[in-house]
Amino acid sequence: MRIAYITDLHLDEQFPKDHGVDARKNWQRILKDVALRNVDKIILGGDIGENSAHQWFFESLNEYDWDITLGNHDQFPEVIKYVIKNNKEINASEHYYSKKDDYFNYLFLDTSLEKISTQQFNWLENEIAERKKIIIFVHHPILSVDTEVDRKYPLYGRKKIENLLHNCGQKVIIFCGHYHMADQSTSNNIEQFITPASSVQLVKNTKELVLSGEVFGYRIIEIDKDQIQSKVIIFKTTDN
Repeated sequence: MRIAYITDLHLDEQFPKDHGVDARKNWQRILKDVALRNVDKIILGGDIGENSAHQWFFESLNEYDWDITLGNHDQFPEVIKYVIKNNKEINASEHYYSKKDDYFNYLFLDTSLEKISTQQFNWLENEIAERKKIIIFVHHPILSVDTEVDRKYPLYGRKKIENLLHNCGQKVIIFCGHYHMADQSTSNNIEQFITPASSVQLVKNTKELVLSGEVFGYRIIEIDKDQIQSKVIIFKTTDN
């Protein structure tokens, strides 16, 4: 299975525009690239953008099988209308769910409230008890990263989640966004991959938040039985 993991689009929001970025053009560029790569599924990492972009955005996905995790810029009542139209599973007030194959348990978490609710945490605890390797798709990183955005805008209560995953007895792979940069880190049985934004990036090694509109990108994930590989695809905004 080949997955295009795309996150932090921020369509119609002001801050990409402030850095010379047309987020809609970036999205169209990514979709053109995805079409050339024989992708089986698109997984969206959250922060789609303003409500004004939702209909245009979700219509652009009509040709694809897709899943989505919600980020802190997403409003559950607005996004879920389009999720329901595409016959996706939903809970009453959060969008978290699982899918399974012979090798992996795929968990899709909702951090639109910048935290994991007690109900969702209890569900997660039950899900990871299954004796399969775990792939988590979530907007916010679970493992900390030595960068200013991590210090200012982390997922609240993430240490409790990290401890739960450390003690699950299985390999855990996390694909996430939120930090607008590429990063890979490992902690015991957990491996975390942060994917660059499809809008603007944050410069990693700075003591304050520095945004750059020069590049954007997404991630290709390839799963073959119980093996996973991934790579980041980067574009220059000037090539749009």
